[in-house]
This record gives sequence, structure tokens and C-alpha cells, in this order.
Amino acid sequence: MNKKFLSAILFGALMVSSTGTFVSCKDYDDDIDRIDNTLNDLKSQIAALQTEVANGNWVTSVTPTEGGFTVVFKDGKTYTIVNGKDGEKGDKGEDGKGTEVAVKDGYWYIDGEKTDYLAVTSEDLKEVKVPYINEEDGYWYFYNDKGEAEKSPYKATGAAYAVNDGGVFTLYMPDANGVMQTIKLPTAASAISSIEFLDNDYQAIKDLNEITLLYWDAAATTEWKGPRGNISNNITTYSTDLSGNNNVLYTRIAPSSVDASELAFSLIDTKDNVASIALAAKKYDGMLTRAAENGLYDITVVPGSYADGGDANKLANQFLSSGANKAMALKPATANYRSLFNVKVIPDKQTTAPLTNINLNGNYVTIVGVDKTTEVAYQTKVGQEVVVSVTKECNLYDMYLSASEEDKALFGIIFSEDGRSFKATKSPDNVTDATIDLEVYTLPNIGGNSNIKKTTIRVEINRTLGEATYDKQTKQPNKTNYSFLVSADKLKASLSSDLNAWYASVKTDVNVLQNIYDDEACTVISDLGTNGGATTNMNNKQVAVTMNVDNDNQVTPANIATKLNYLKFQLDINKTVKPLKIGKTYYAKLSFVDKTSNIELNYVVVPFELTKPELNTILVKESGVFRDGKDLAQAYMYWGDATTKVTGKSYYQSNYYIDRAFTDMQKKLSDAKMVTSPTFAIDDANNVLDAEGKDTGKKASYFASIVNPVPSSTNRAHVSLKEDTDGNGSRDVAGYKKDLNVKFTGAYLDVTGDDSWKYAKTYQFRVMSPILEGEAVAANNVVEVSATGRTKLYKENIWAKTYNNDVKYDIFAKGKAAGVIEWYRSDIANVTFSTGNKNVFEVTVATPTVPVAATATAPAVDSYIEVEGVTENTAKLKVAVDDIWGYTLNSSVDIKTTLNTGK
Repeated sequence: MNKKFLSAILFGALMVSSTGTFVSCKDYDDDIDRIDNTLNDLKSQIAALQTEVANGNWVTSVTPTEGGFTVVFKDGKTYTIVNGKDGEKGDKGEDGKGTEVAVKDGYWYIDGEKTDYLAVTSEDLKEVKVPYINEEDGYWYFYNDKGEAEKSPYKATGAAYAVNDGGVFTLYMPDANGVMQTIKLPTAASAISSIEFLDNDYQAIKDLNEITLLYWDAAATTEWKGPRGNISNNITTYSTDLSGNNNVLYTRIAPSSVDASELAFSLIDTKDNVASIALAAKKYDGMLTRAAENGLYDITVVPGSYADGGDANKLANQFLSSGANKAMALKPATANYRSLFNVKVIPDKQTTAPLTNINLNGNYVTIVGVDKTTEVAYQTKVGQEVVVSVTKECNLYDMYLSASEEDKALFGIIFSEDGRSFKATKSPDNVTDATIDLEVYTLPNIGGNSNIKKTTIRVEINRTLGEATYDKQTKQPNKTNYSFLVSADKLKASLSSDLNAWYASVKTDVNVLQNIYDDEACTVISDLGTNGGATTNMNNKQVAVTMNVDNDNQVTPANIATKLNYLKFQLDINKTVKPLKIGKTYYAKLSFVDKTSNIELNYVVVPFELTKPELNTILVKESGVFRDGKDLAQAYMYWGDATTKVTGKSYYQSNYYIDRAFTDMQKKLSDAKMVTSPTFAIDDANNVLDAEGKDTGKKASYFASIVNPVPSSTNRAHVSLKEDTDGNGSRDVAGYKKDLNVKFTGAYLDVTGDDSWKYAKTYQFRVMSPILEGEAVAANNVVEVSATGRTKLYKENIWAKTYNNDVKYDIFAKGKAAGVIEWYRSDIANVTFSTGNKNVFEVTVATPTVPVAATATAPAVDSYIEVEGVTENTAKLKVAVDDIWGYTLNSSVDIKTTLNTGK
């Protein structure tokens, strides 16, 4: 499918013939079996396509082939579907026309010749009227200027054809009986289910999005030879200024599996009028801390031109209504789904278009129109691509490059199709470095022959001793002034027979890093801050590279030939301003220069990527706290952490210390050099759930706060439950046993200048008392006592368990100190017993006695309680265990009163 043909897609529909013509002139018997999946008839071919669609696959292209179409799906599967019926020869038609179909000026063009058939039904080129085949007579029918279908001289009996409408291809294929079969195949554009605009950090929904559209009433040209061709009469040129964060639609598109960078986009107003500008999407390639980081794109206006019919404001008026800016929506050019109408295009008519400076690979060379030929203005190497740009790209209509025929032949100069870059592919000999005069032709958006500028720049093309690109080095720094070694073997191997000459010539005592780039071709300098100009754009030299013997010693001219073992990368990562990113591949171009002339001898490129540890290796969850791999901490308070009593009360504040939930938390944070950045904070993004999973309707800050949010060994971060959540003056610890949302944020090595270094994760903490979540237990499930007398009960008769059934503890007194009963557990404040039915038994000693040690004259007396039977029966003995946080476990055991039992 040729480019002219595909351009019709911009008008909303595309019609193609399977043979590239409206006449079928070939027998296809031999082609029927030629399907990639060995499908053998049209029915099975269509069934195969339907299966792909049912499985959520969509089409990326439909290309005509002999007798049918080749259909390519997003997962790379390819099907060739062909007619089930021999193509009839039919009538030749007018001179066999029909090999190429396009839409131009609102009419159908066939083989480059304009027909009388109307393709566009409205002035704004909003909709294309798609021809169709009349099944009764087998001819194509087009639409005339009245919008009425009209028979053409093009016979199409037996031909297959396809229509792309609303992002869905409909294939029309005749079967063996000549009956037309159809199958609808969705494209990526039709799969889009959501388009929303975000702020330039991709974090928050943005309600109003503005694009300032620069436009010019361009003067016609007749002398321009660039890729875009001459500017005709009555043309408006337009573009946007993309410097900074201006005029970019930061967009999230769902589903994320759709590659929107392959789609064209349009803007429409509320009346479905399509604006005469196109937009393109570029994938966002940064890193975000938030989870939803897929489906993100920078969408911008594609610079172009518009035939205004003599009205210089006609384009601008597409975005205005009664002088006010229209509300516009973004949509794929070939599908119907659109965003909200929250885009505003602000036309800004320009009367000048200064281009300012010419830059080569981002480096300033000269002013547009000012030749730089008396000295070498730029140096490059054989095989290196040089990208030419101007400072004010938004004002540039077109550019192309040239050189003398002699230089092009001598150096094998190749210019890119877009006229923006070149490279030399060979040296004239093996010794001489030579120069060319590069001619840069520019035409600004304002147009006019007088504004065509030729700027000549002398470029030196140096002989290449050797070049090499290393395998990517993936490193995890453990400090900001981190270093690593890369073997010098590949560098030396690239020099081959020139190695000894290189040893004798190369300068050794320098930082050999030329710059850090974002691309393998080393044309886009990484934005790491500035340090004396674009060529040292490394933020106070965050990276330096030297030639080394070992980690500590650089080579010298005397020992380089025998001791060059490593290239040492020394990082000095800036913590706060444009640090090197985590997870991004950088390309370090190392340039080795002659020690006398400082001319580059050779270079190598070393890709490298920095990584950081996974958060779960720093905050290592205790398996006894976080169960079943979930992020919910069963946060049982520990008596050793009880240090602060509630004001005016005898019990302690309900605090859970977060480091109890993670193994060696403080040490691991320290090992990760995370001192000032780690923070625990209440996360109110979502409501709190209770232990049964029900929504409380409240945020975590209603129930609790974080004390010492930045943890340290002396100031431990902890979740503190509020004692009076409803504020009525009485105790109401409503946060108890609620799943409180607590968010951890931090930055590896405390590098806060870029999100890629940061961590963010929300955990839930269910704060509980180990006592309150337990129960009392009787030996053999029931304790027998006398129904007619008093019985003492000891720890062998009754005990308790914590939340963990395996943890049994005594609830009788251990001793007494300073007049206060001591208990076997430090988190017990008091224990009392009471009867559940006075008609069965009474409790005569309700608080466990203090044990008495044995003496010379008396045996030891263990701690006990005492009950007195009333009648023979079974009833509950109530057990109340008060903990040190002010909670009471109210439990019970069965007491059975029987005759002749007692102690």
C-alpha cells in the first residue's frame, strides 16, 4: 500500500482494491493455497481472523496482495486471505487505470489524474465518501457533487476490497460462489477506551490543556529544493514551540497495550468538525513512582501547512467561535473515540520567524546565514551521524544539506531523507584528515525566496583509528561517589594494528569522557545540568572516566602499553539536581585525543544503566507479622515499647513501633544510605477497612497518627492510636484492630532529585493487644470443684493463651515487689475472677494471691483463687485480664460443681 494511498486515511476512510486496480485481470487458482497458516479456503481464513479478534487481538496493517490482503496483527501474526473465486477479467476500463488511488482537493485521483468523482462531502475535509461495488452489475460507484452515487467505467466483478472506517477494517471477499463475504477487523485505534490528560509530572488529571498554535501567512517560494517542496500561494504554515513543557498534551491512553505512537491524532470540536492539523504521540520514556506508569505519551502538533484559499486566518478560525476559543477534543484520526472537550488551541499569528543559530549535534556553530569557513567549525569522525538543527525549531519550515559533488564522492557523504543529518562513510586515505564545506539551506515558516538562507560550515572529518560499542554495564551504586571498572580489552581490540601508534600518541592524564548521551548514535546529550556549556553538560561532572591500571592508579605515558587494564568510571551523583536516572540507559562517549594536538584519535561508546535495590530487600517483611505474602501487618504491641502513659491514666499509649514489622529495618535503611529521605506517613488516599474487610468510611488520620515519621535508631517511627477519636472526652480507641494505611516513601542513597531513585509503598497496620486477642483456658476444658465447700484453683487449673494458640501464659501472680503484684507476663496489669452464676458457685478469693515461699516450718504456697460451691451444676468462671495499654480481655472457663471435690 503506497503512501499516497494511505494519506486518504486522514479524511476518515480508506478504500483499496486487492489488485491495486479496479479491474481483476488474473486467475488466482494458484494463489488460493498461499496462506501463511496453510488455510485452504475462504471460510477457514475468515474464521481464523475472527478467532484473533475474539481473543482481543487487533490489526496493525491491511496490505493488498494478489487476490486478497495480508493482515498483520499486533502480536506479529500474519495472515494472507485471498479470493475464493477466480477474478474475472472484466472490461479493461479507460486505459487500464486504477493502479493508484488517492484523495486530493476533495476528489478521487486515479493514477495521478483527477476524476470527476467527489471524495469529500464538506469543506473542512471531515468525511470521505467511500465508493462501493454494485453487486448487480459489478461496477464501482462513486459520488458526484450532489452526493449521489454514480456508476463509473471501472469494472470490479470478483475483486476483493477493504474499507477502514472508525478504526475498523471491513474486508469484502468473494467466495467460490461469487457471494461477497465480510469480516470486521479492529485496529489499535478502535481499541482505545480512554484518553485523559495529566500534568507534566503525569500525576494529576489536568482539566484544561492549552496549545498555542503559531501560524504564518507564508509567502510563496519558487526556489526551494528541500524535502517539503516549495510553498504555494495562499498557504498558512503552522507549528508549536516545544521548548520547556509548552504545548505538549501529557496523555494517558488505555488500554496500555495500544501503541499510540503508531497512530495519527486529530482535534475535533463539539460539532465533530475535524481541525486541519495533525498530532503525533511519543511514548513517555521516564520513570514514575506511581503504579500506573504505562500508556503515557507526549502528544504534540505535527508542523505543517494549510491551503487557506487566500484567507490567512482560515486555519485559526477553526479554533474560534465568535472570537472565543472552542473546546476541542483529541481523537485518533482513524477511530471515533475521543477525549473530553478540554483542549484549547490558541492561534497566534506570527509576522517573523527568526531561526537564530545553527547547531551540529547540539553544539553551537554559527548564526543562520553567517558562513564559518575560515577555520574548522566542527569535527566529526567517519561513520558518525551529525544532526543539524536551528535554535528556534518552531520557526523552521524546512531544511536540507548539501556539499560539493567532489566532497560527496571523496568522503562518501550520505544525507538523511528529512534533510536534517549527514555522515561521512569513508576517509580519502589512511593518513590525511580533511575538511568539507557543508552547505545548510534553511527556509523559515514565513516563506519567501528572499528568506531562503545558505550557510556554509567547514567540517573536519577525522580519520578513525578505531571505534567500538561496549555491552551495557548494569551497576547498582552503594554510594553517590561510586566507581566501577570496565575492561579496556574492547578498546584495545578496536585499534587493531594501530594500537602501538595509539599508545605513543594518546593523552593519558585526562578525563576521557566526551559526554553522556541518551541515544546509541550519541546525538542527544543527556540533560544532567550544566557545567560550562552544552559540551560538558554533566551537572558538575557527575561522571568522569580515566584510563587505569587498577581501581586506584591511572596509567602514565610510560606504562600505558603494558598497564592499561581498565576504564574507570567515577560517579559523583548529585542528590538534588538532575541526577543520573535509575533504570535509564546512558551512552558514555569516551574520546581519546592526541597528546600534542588534542585532536580526537578514536572513541568508544560504553552504555551503562544504574539500578537500585527492590524495596522488599530494604523493608524486609517479618513473616510472623505480614502473613500470606500480604501487605497487612498484624501489629501486636510489645510491652518493651510501652514507655509513654496516657495523660492522667495508669495505662500506656497504644503504640506500634514500625521497625517491629521489618527485619533489621534501621540497619538496612542505613546500608542503603537512606537517612533523611525515609518517611512513614498516614495515607489518606483510601478509606480504612476493619478486620472483617468492611469500609469504615473514615481515613486513617481519623484513627491514628505517626510519631517520629523519619525513623532513626533513637527516634523510632510508630503508629499511635488516638485515645479519643470522637472528641467527646471519654476513651474511644476506634483505631484498634482497623487496617490503618501507612505509606513509606524514601529515596535510595537519599537522592531526591529524580523520581527514579524514589520508593513509595503503602502498608496496612492492624494494631492490637496480644492479651486482648487471646482467651482463658481450663485444664481438660472444665474445672471440677466441690459443690458443698471451698476449692482453691491454681495455674495448673486455669491459664490463658495469646492470639497465637501456641503461646500459653500463666495468669496467676508471680510475686510482689514494692507493694505491687508481679505477673508472669510484663504486659499484664491485673487479673480478676468472678462467678458467672451465684446460684452455682461464688468466688471467695477473686484476685490471685501472692505466692509464699517455703520456710523451715511451712511449705510453699502457690498463687491461687478460691471458689465456694452452692449447688451441683456447671457455670462460667469469668476471667478479666487487664493489659498495660488499658484493654481488658473478658473470657471465661467452665466450672463444674460436684460432691466430694475440693482442695
